[in-house]
Amino acid sequence: MSATPAPRREIDKSRWPELSPLLDELLDLEEPAARAARLAQLRAQDLALAEDLEELLARDAAMARAPVLDSPVLAQLAQLPTLKPGQQLGPYALEREIGQGGMGTVWLARRTDGRYEGQVAVKFLTSGLLGRGDSGRFAREGQILGRLAHPHIARLLDAGVAQDAGPPYLVLEYIDGQPIDRFCEQQALDVRARVTLFLDVLAAVAHAHNRLILHRDLKPSNILVNQAGEVKLLDFGIAKLLGDATQPAAATELTQQAGRAFTPQYAAPEQVQGGDVTTATDVYALGVLLYLLLSGQHPTAGAIANDDSPLARMKAVLEVEPRRLSEQARSTLDARRARELRGDLDTIVARALKKAPAERYANAEAMAADLKHWLAHEPIQARPDSAGYRIAKFVRRHRIGVAAGTLAGLAVATGAGVALWKAREAHQQRVQAESLIEFMLGDLRKKLEPVGRLDVLDAVGEKALDYYAQQDLGRTDADSLGRRSRALHLMGEVALKQRKFEPAAQLFAQAADSTGELLGRDPDNPQRIFDHAQSLYWLGDIAWQRRHMDAARTQFDAYLNLANRLHGIDPANPKWRQEQAFARWNIGVLLVRGGQPRQGLDALLEAKADWVALMRQDASVANDLIRTLGWLAEAQEVLGQFTNALQTNQEKLAAIRGLPELDRHRESQQLLHATQVAMSRLYLSVGRPDEAVDAAKQAWDGYRSLAALDSSNVEASENLALAGLQLAEVWLATGHGGPARALAQELSASVLQLRQASGPMPARRTTLAARWLTLRVQLSNDAELAAQRNALSQFLQERSPLAADSKQLWAFASAELALGDAFARGAAPGDAALHWERAYKISRQMVDPDGNAEPRVNCLTAHALLRLGRPQEARPFAENALSASYLHPMSLWLRERLQLAAAPP
Repeated sequence: MSATPAPRREIDKSRWPELSPLLDELLDLEEPAARAARLAQLRAQDLALAEDLEELLARDAAMARAPVLDSPVLAQLAQLPTLKPGQQLGPYALEREIGQGGMGTVWLARRTDGRYEGQVAVKFLTSGLLGRGDSGRFAREGQILGRLAHPHIARLLDAGVAQDAGPPYLVLEYIDGQPIDRFCEQQALDVRARVTLFLDVLAAVAHAHNRLILHRDLKPSNILVNQAGEVKLLDFGIAKLLGDATQPAAATELTQQAGRAFTPQYAAPEQVQGGDVTTATDVYALGVLLYLLLSGQHPTAGAIANDDSPLARMKAVLEVEPRRLSEQARSTLDARRARELRGDLDTIVARALKKAPAERYANAEAMAADLKHWLAHEPIQARPDSAGYRIAKFVRRHRIGVAAGTLAGLAVATGAGVALWKAREAHQQRVQAESLIEFMLGDLRKKLEPVGRLDVLDAVGEKALDYYAQQDLGRTDADSLGRRSRALHLMGEVALKQRKFEPAAQLFAQAADSTGELLGRDPDNPQRIFDHAQSLYWLGDIAWQRRHMDAARTQFDAYLNLANRLHGIDPANPKWRQEQAFARWNIGVLLVRGGQPRQGLDALLEAKADWVALMRQDASVANDLIRTLGWLAEAQEVLGQFTNALQTNQEKLAAIRGLPELDRHRESQQLLHATQVAMSRLYLSVGRPDEAVDAAKQAWDGYRSLAALDSSNVEASENLALAGLQLAEVWLATGHGGPARALAQELSASVLQLRQASGPMPARRTTLAARWLTLRVQLSNDAELAAQRNALSQFLQERSPLAADSKQLWAFASAELALGDAFARGAAPGDAALHWERAYKISRQMVDPDGNAEPRVNCLTAHALLRLGRPQEARPFAENALSASYLHPMSLWLRERLQLAAAPP
């Protein structure tokens, strides 16, 4: 009797972004022992995550072992029924086939479940093209598209497998547009407009390159332009996840199969020869595309005029040097346009089309930089520096001034030519060294960070600092200064990840020196203003994290001033208004956290207005608006503006519920339930106990559902426990001791488990434990009282509140007040007074620099003083709390106690 196979573990699609880099890392570990060791590390950190990875590795191994013709899955796929219009695919109804490609067919479909109206493109893996590894490549396409989020890349909306053992499919953003070459011709775009449009293509490819992803099939049919003139890059079906941005990765079965899927007309020589591919491979295809857009001809058009066979095309790619762009254009276009292509555009395209990958641009970003220089009439990197060339560029930019000094200019040109010729080799070496530093600190860091090995970059950083220490900023050229600032920024970010605040501050200060020098040379250049603003932001952020609030405020104010300058230069640019909003948000949060909520409120209200205005143009800033509303509500609550805080949280809830596909994003759902917890607290503060209970129940039920999806997730357990505590506290405050006691008992196991977690207890868990123990003391009967009282007393002795944040301070003060009450119930008034005094002193730590405190803090202070028999001292605090319309049950009890204390004996 054969053994029953183990059930297939289901993988949550929303976890792909987390699983993807770890799966790549494990697949790269060919030694079983190394892979097992890494899995053991991951299992210790997150059991569910490790089990998902083991399932994916098992599927990969099974796919590799399965014979091509005998695979049951492939056999089923080979017998698939024909797709037809009207066929339902989950919530999508197929309408018509709109294309076929190397990976499968593409259908136009419409969503029919009422969630939203709109058409999508559904891509199926066709049975006729099935071969070993094809289904794996198809799954990999979904994984890759899920990692790409760029306005010029078609978005992945959904993925799944058709019913009844149907084919796997991807649901993609439907682009109603034309191939880019046809669009350029129909719109009769001039050269500059075509280059500008092509820069959007480069931006999309650079986005993929920066995530170690190649496209490998760039061609006009994969680059559409919609009716709004927006570029959309399609079809990452043969994209390869690189192990390194520039070095070839070891080919697996999947990548070997994918490597042979390309369009010969746009393939690079190394693809045709079956060699390794890098980002430079995409650059070659981009060169072919730009050549076609600007000249109207393929680079090999002349070489294959009499023989258009596949063999002739391949031979031309490998052996024939394309005609210069301007020469090709002269035979097909007018002379004026051919002259416009002569020179720098010739050079840029020629470099992209070099036969050897090392001689091309390293990536799409480098190619884009030269095209931007061409548009701005600035020198390009691809052309050797010569005196005549640089002076020609100078003349284009400064025609009037040069006309007045031609003879002097010629004299300077003669001397400069000799100097530049001698310095050219040193300049090239410097550029190579600085580019290498930038690569190692950028792309290499992205590979090291997921495996926790950023320490490897320490030696790189030391060498880079030694190199930059020898530079004189005032005599360094702008390009080198730009590379210097970027490298210092990257080193600063690495230091921050390692919690090395002092070195990080020094690195960002040096970066600010570079961006400040560049800004001083060109004070009205928006890019220079923006770059320096980012340096100042990082300086402020580090000061904030080090609790240097005055220094942080200084940097954030300077950051806001630069953002205001950018907005003044170009008020219509939404990017600059975003910078204003970010700057105001930073200042607002800094002030709220620093005990100045009134000033923080003003900054947050301005930031909110910015985000609301930006939302009308770009819905992607919704999360920034939500984050700002959260801090705004907190500031209002601290100031006792409870009605305003409730209204702000209502706006926040509406914004969260308006997020696309909320039911699929756990982080958004967590944010929604956290807002419900805050609203429960606010409802209790304004005397609306029933609504306080309802909001707490909603949060508790929501967090329970999320925790059930991943029971090993510590953060999910913390969220659930905090929501349960809120519900139990509301029940207790409203006189429902029975449900509160039952829920506190239900929470016991999870709270104890969180308290016993290894390592120092995070502030959040400290607050959670203090609140839970306080609740247990308040709910204890006489038989339980001594044990619960001792447990809370021991906890408070172990946890000093001196360095605590406001949430911890509140939890500690509440615990001391409850502990004093417990000792008083146990006939130990001396011990009770000790704890009430501690509650009073801790509450005084929650007073801002102007002597103000939250209404609930003043209420607690008054309670402590009344218990200590000091009613005259208690009265001002009580009146402050009551005048703020603080209608929490604690304030009602306070009013009764004050009346009793004022009554004649």
